[in-house]
Amino acid sequence: MFRPDPNKTYRMPPWFGGIDPETTYAYINDCISLDFSFTSDGKWLADFLPEGFELVRPEVSIAFNQLRIDNFLYGGSYNLISVNVPARFRGRQDQLEAQFPLIIWENNTIPILGGREVDGQPKIYADIQDLHFSENTYFTNASYQGNTFLRLQMNNPKPVSQQQLEQAKEAAKNANKFGYRYIPKVGGPGADLIQSTVYPMSMKLTGVWIGEGNFQWTLLPQVYRTQLTNDIDYYNIIKQLATLPVYETKPVSMSAGSLIMKSAESRVLK
Repeated sequence: MFRPDPNKTYRMPPWFGGIDPETTYAYINDCISLDFSFTSDGKWLADFLPEGFELVRPEVSIAFNQLRIDNFLYGGSYNLISVNVPARFRGRQDQLEAQFPLIIWENNTIPILGGREVDGQPKIYADIQDLHFSENTYFTNASYQGNTFLRLQMNNPKPVSQQQLEQAKEAAKNANKFGYRYIPKVGGPGADLIQSTVYPMSMKLTGVWIGEGNFQWTLLPQVYRTQLTNDIDYYNIIKQLATLPVYETKPVSMSAGSLIMKSAESRVLK
């Protein structure tokens, strides 16, 4: 008879064996990131945040990450795009600030499952292109069922000063993200588990560049408005993000380095 070992970490299906928690760090040796940020409507953004969280400032970050030579993929790779807001958690014991991801699209199922089930990261699937380069312009896009819904572009990147690089290196040492672990009740409605979490990460930067750029949302065709049983409402997610007011955009930043995702140090906030 299978009985889970309480000292091991399991993934579904668990009866084929678990792993020791200390082996659950993810090491990404080659990470390239693009970050697009803008100010928006604070009330609108605050309405996304669950109980216990509050908005730090009315700012949205759209981040693309190209992750290569990943230990948990045996040297493989994947891409992700996340939409984040700066948030503060005020609990009985925990008082901390971090980025709160509203959505994370990834093009590989393995990191999606681990991040959703264990760490409460709002991950869903999308086709995400590798970062392309032509005539001093970097660009990529994300699509669903053959329909491009987001395009990202950066033009004329210039390296930051040494002082700015050192400041960025220090800030990247604590690239933590909040999470919200919602496990729906079998048969519904409601949830069997709701937990606020924090997911520690650390990035070692080797370079940072600043440039111009833009992001462009495209709504999915009307056919995707129909929500099927157990389906993820891609149409509504993209529509809400695409209609966020854009008051002021900041310069686009690009960074390179390595990343450690410390799943073994994730914890429930109290």
